[in-house]
Amino acid sequence: MSKNLDENNIYQLLYEEIPSDDDSETSCDDSDNDADYCLPSREVVISESSSDSEKNNNKDGEIPKKLPVSRRQLFSNFNFEEGDMSGIQPLATPSSSQSSQPQINIQQNHNETNTPFIPQIWSKKNNNMHSSPLFTSLEGVTSIIENLPFCNPINIFNTLFNDEIMNLIVIQTNLYAQQKQTKTGKSFIRTNLSEIKTFIGINLLMGIKKQCSYRDYWLSSPDLHDSYISSLMPVNRFGWLLAHIHLNDNTVMPKKNTHNYDKLYKLRPFISILLSNFQKTYNPHQIVSIDESMVKFTGRNSNKQYMPKKPIKRGFKIWCLVDKHGYLWNFEIYTGKVGDSVENQLGARVVKQLSQPIQNKNHLLFFDNYFTSYPLMTYLKSKNIHACGTINLTRKHLPNFKKDKDLKLGEYDWFVDQGDISIVKWRDKRIVSLLSNFHNLEDATAVQRRSKDGSITMVSCPKVLSEYNKHMNCVDKFDQNKKSCEINRKARKWWHRLFFHFIDTAIVNSHVIYKQTTNTNITMKDFRREISRSLVSKTLVEKRAVQNKSKISPVELKKNKPSVPNIIRLEQAAHQPQRGTRRRCARCSTKKNEVRTEWMCCVCNVPLCLGKNKNCFALYHNTQEGFCTNNS
Repeated sequence: MSKNLDENNIYQLLYEEIPSDDDSETSCDDSDNDADYCLPSREVVISESSSDSEKNNNKDGEIPKKLPVSRRQLFSNFNFEEGDMSGIQPLATPSSSQSSQPQINIQQNHNETNTPFIPQIWSKKNNNMHSSPLFTSLEGVTSIIENLPFCNPINIFNTLFNDEIMNLIVIQTNLYAQQKQTKTGKSFIRTNLSEIKTFIGINLLMGIKKQCSYRDYWLSSPDLHDSYISSLMPVNRFGWLLAHIHLNDNTVMPKKNTHNYDKLYKLRPFISILLSNFQKTYNPHQIVSIDESMVKFTGRNSNKQYMPKKPIKRGFKIWCLVDKHGYLWNFEIYTGKVGDSVENQLGARVVKQLSQPIQNKNHLLFFDNYFTSYPLMTYLKSKNIHACGTINLTRKHLPNFKKDKDLKLGEYDWFVDQGDISIVKWRDKRIVSLLSNFHNLEDATAVQRRSKDGSITMVSCPKVLSEYNKHMNCVDKFDQNKKSCEINRKARKWWHRLFFHFIDTAIVNSHVIYKQTTNTNITMKDFRREISRSLVSKTLVEKRAVQNKSKISPVELKKNKPSVPNIIRLEQAAHQPQRGTRRRCARCSTKKNEVRTEWMCCVCNVPLCLGKNKNCFALYHNTQEGFCTNNS
């Protein structure tokens, strides 16, 4: 080859389309690291000085263009940075001497992926795939829920938000108060498990009965005063707990810029236990989706994100894996970039991490175009995760479709590669494109579209799009359930927002489990009331026992017969009989046979027979008898 070859011709030869040959075959080792690409097994280094610049100039996940060995040998001695073409030598023939061949640095490639990235070949062949792969895993509640003595709201909530979490709050709150006492010298009263449960129960009730400030519930003004909440705890004690609630020890928190620094240190033990409980008590449905969920926060914190197109524009971003029923099964709180480096392929990394526990079970996973890429679909398919998502057609490794103007309403163009990864471009009012690793794109359905004149026409639509629209709303369903009567307490401490958010999350997951286990259609509002009333029941009974006469009555009138909640009626230690006016017995009196008595319970505030021949007082507070009475 001539040494006078100009630089433009050199680059044209380097980056033109090159057919594959035996020297450009790909192979991968069996390592367990996650990477999206598999490079050729033999890599020729053209210039050591240009390797770093090539990596820095690449966009997210872009791989430098590789040449077959035969073409790279031709330019092995060319210095691209200085434009020196004096080192170019003709390619040696097999008959040439060994000394006349150029020196080539051939390295064995040690790829870090266990999924080979095969160059895609798009075609119009029919992949003959089924849209419903065989699901090979259990779904629904586990034996932990099945073994509960009574599957009621409080028992399910205590399984997810268990005593380990409650005791953590008690210990860390007392420790934090003691550390503050050492600095300020102010004395304090230690909290306990019963008081923390009451504190959480009050916050749940405040989410249902919303006020502008928590102090409004204790005001003497009759239009704002809440006698039920104010009877459970003094306002100053509630404010003290709100200021001293804690989840981790500040004195051993790693400092910033150290190797073990954690931005979520204040929440780490809490969310670790909670996530473990979420996954141990429930197996997700076959259909799951991954999306982000926002927790509102407008204060100053490095973890806060700004998303102008979301309903909640400023706050904490949480990556969520939610199943078809709205159960949050896996999550990760996004804390931004680590150090000064920007994370490449963030969406793919999030999907891999959240879906890692459900690999090899044939789950159907849906996500949006923020996460979707061709290498990710190849990776998920190798892990037996059947994924589908919208995609931006400007992404790499995608085929060339028909132009937008060439597609009429309802028409679509599609391709399938050799690994059964399919992509479709459909014309609606706008162009919609989806990438899937398990759909047959020849399957189509029909959807209704309204014309400008008001007439309705049926338009052809790929089945993959209808299934995506049907199953992509899992995270939205979870957000909708959480928003109903959520605590939503404002706080200056950034982690308080996440703490109360995950209390609401435990309520939502408990609600999903309760409806599936009992087949009961209970509203989120009534479900929260049941849990709140159960958490404060012990404190409520103790307060009434001390007062001997409650200012507020726990009696709920139903068909002219009093009904006391089981959680209050069965707290037997404080229940004592006392005399009152003659009233109808709450247990044995009926419309046909009225039975009146002067005895009543000082806590339940209901009349009950008490004598030699009949003891309704004891039977009413018995567990087995009580359930029958409450349902009668």
